[in-house]
Amino acid sequence: MKRRSALRALLFTAGFMIPACTQTQNSTQNQVSSSQTQATATKNSGAVELTLVGYGVAKALYSKMIPAFQQEWKAKTGQDVKFKESYGGSGAQTRAILGGLQADILAQNLQSNLDPLVEKGFVSKDWSQRLPNQASPASSVMVIVTRPGNPKQIQNWSDLARDGVSIVAINPQTGGNARWGILAGYGSILKSQGEQAAQDYLKGFVKNIKTLVSNGREATDTFVKNKIGDALVTFENEIIFANNVIPEDYPYIVPASNIQVDFPVTVVDKIVDKRGTREVAEAFTKFLFSPKGQEIYAQLGYRPIEQKAYQQQAKLYKPVKTLYKIADFGGWKPVDQKLFADGALFDSAQAAARTQ
Repeated sequence: MKRRSALRALLFTAGFMIPACTQTQNSTQNQVSSSQTQATATKNSGAVELTLVGYGVAKALYSKMIPAFQQEWKAKTGQDVKFKESYGGSGAQTRAILGGLQADILAQNLQSNLDPLVEKGFVSKDWSQRLPNQASPASSVMVIVTRPGNPKQIQNWSDLARDGVSIVAINPQTGGNARWGILAGYGSILKSQGEQAAQDYLKGFVKNIKTLVSNGREATDTFVKNKIGDALVTFENEIIFANNVIPEDYPYIVPASNIQVDFPVTVVDKIVDKRGTREVAEAFTKFLFSPKGQEIYAQLGYRPIEQKAYQQQAKLYKPVKTLYKIADFGGWKPVDQKLFADGALFDSAQAAARTQ
C-alpha cells in the first residue's frame, strides 16, 4: 500500500528538476571553451544545474531516469547534477522556450515541435542525427481507454465516431498526444477505406468530444479522477503507468491498425552553449539510449529501441497487426497542413459539430 500510495502521488502531482550533456566531435572551439569554463566553475561549486522541459506525461519517466543518471554521472566524475523540470503540452513547451524558458534539454513527443526551434536558431539542424534512431530512445502506440467493463463495447477506431460515445480529447494545438491520437484513427481508416471514410470518422470523433483539455496528463486526470467521458485516446505507456498506480485498472484497446509514436530528445544548442552546460546535457541525452536508460523506458511502459530491454517487458505490449509510421503519411508537415492548420480538417469538423 505504501508503494501504491507513493506511485499514486507521482501520477497526480507535478514537479521540477534538471539534466546533463556530453561534448560531440562537432562542437566548436567556443563550445569547448564554454564547457571548460563550466567544468572549472563546477569544480568549485561541486554541482551543475540543468533544466529539462518535457511533454505533459513525461514526469513519471524522468522521475526514474534522472536519479539513475545522477548516480552514474557522480560515480564517473564526482560531480553532482541538479535538475529543474517543466512539463506541459508539447506545443506549449516549444513556445515557452521561444519565449525565454532556459531549457538545456527538450524531451518532445512530436518531431515537428522541433522545427520552430531549428528555424529560430535554438536547435541545430542536425539534431536528429546526433543520437541513434533519429534521436528517439523509445516509441509507443495509441490506445483507447474505456470505463471498467467497457460498457460502450468500444473495440476499434470507428467505434469512437458512433452516436452515444463521449470522448475526453486533447487539444491538437497544445498537445502532441492529440495529434498522434487523431492521426492514428484517421490514418488507419484512410489507408483501409479511403479519404471520405476517414473524413467521416473525423467528423464523428470531433462531434463526440465531451471535454477538450491541454495535455495528456490532464486528459488522464479528467478521465480517471473526474470520471468524465466513455473513452480516452492516449499513449500506451500512459495507461500502463496509470494502471500501475491507481486502485482500479482501466481496460484499454490497442487497435490492430496503429501508428508508431516517437519521443525525440535534444539539447537546446543556443542555451547549453550560452550556459556552458553542453557536456552534461549531452551526457544525459546519451544516457537515455544506454542499457540502463532503455530498461527504465521499458519499466515505464514505453517500447524501447533496444531489444533486450523490450523483451524483458514484452508482456506489457499488446500486438499490433499494421503499424504505420509518420513517414507513411508524408511526414508531419503535410499532415499538419491537412489536419491541424487553421481551417484544416479538424477545424472544419469542429465547426460542423457546433452546428449540430
